[in-house]
Amino acid sequence: MYKLDLIDRKLLAELDKDSRQPISALAKKVRLSKQAVKQRLEKLEYNKIILGYYAVIDVFKLQRQSARLWIKLQGSYNEDDIIKFALKMHDVGWVTRLDGAYDLLIIFWSRDMLELDGAIKTLKFKFGKFLKTVDISFIVRAHHISHRYLTKETSLHELMMEQRFSHFEIDSIDGRILSILAKNSRASLVEMGKKLGISDKTVKYRIKRLERNKVILGYMVVLDYSKIGYTWYKVFMQLQDLSAEKYLQLISFLKSKMNVMFVTEAIGISDLEFEAMLQTPREFHELMREIRLKFPEIIKEFNWITIFKTEKIYYAPQI
Repeated sequence: MYKLDLIDRKLLAELDKDSRQPISALAKKVRLSKQAVKQRLEKLEYNKIILGYYAVIDVFKLQRQSARLWIKLQGSYNEDDIIKFALKMHDVGWVTRLDGAYDLLIIFWSRDMLELDGAIKTLKFKFGKFLKTVDISFIVRAHHISHRYLTKETSLHELMMEQRFSHFEIDSIDGRILSILAKNSRASLVEMGKKLGISDKTVKYRIKRLERNKVILGYMVVLDYSKIGYTWYKVFMQLQDLSAEKYLQLISFLKSKMNVMFVTEAIGISDLEFEAMLQTPREFHELMREIRLKFPEIIKEFNWITIFKTEKIYYAPQI
């Protein structure tokens, strides 16, 4: 296990809030020189603690829906072959290896149900005999919460995306900017300008416009949590005897927990989901026990998986 000191944790927490902020801003926040911060980031990247940086883009403003395929495999399958195939599919946003009730998660930024149906059929035609179940769910509202467990910070930094189609007109240059930032949110203005054949000032103006109109919601970091001693749990909850008041109280309670970093309101296999970074199974047990005791009347049942490895995070559907 890689040993993080307090400065490393602060750097990772800051990058989770805004992975695009410059070295100078990071240096000021952790009270180190720019050179020292640069060296620490390079070390974290070299040791594959930091796996990448990405922009969180509101795909709903680009008239896409977030369709999630939860896949359980069977037989003598080659999981790597399925993943390689999925990574090449059109408008795939996430590909993740799982442990538990499901083996794989694939998220499509599909334009409509016909496009989604075509993607599912493509998978089934190619790997049907290895797919035991393919369950579908849709994100209605997603709360991205800063990873406070790294530093025990009490304040909450949140990005929220909700499926409310409100078309925002972008051109091909905007689309290419989103594509670059979705792959590397720390790409410099100069570097982007050279790729796009425009000035760095024009790139800066366009990024600010996309941020101002909430097409770009924020910038985050991809970490290998297993190397720093954490397990990524995802919990699916079925609810009952629900009222609007109790529902909002449950969401608020989940967001208040230090180790919770995603709360997802969904349609499909669950009513509400959350994700938490925890260091031991006992911590997970205690968290679930606390939730059940706090909301015994509305939690009908729950199930969970662990997120083993994320192969792709890419929030930029093709325009």
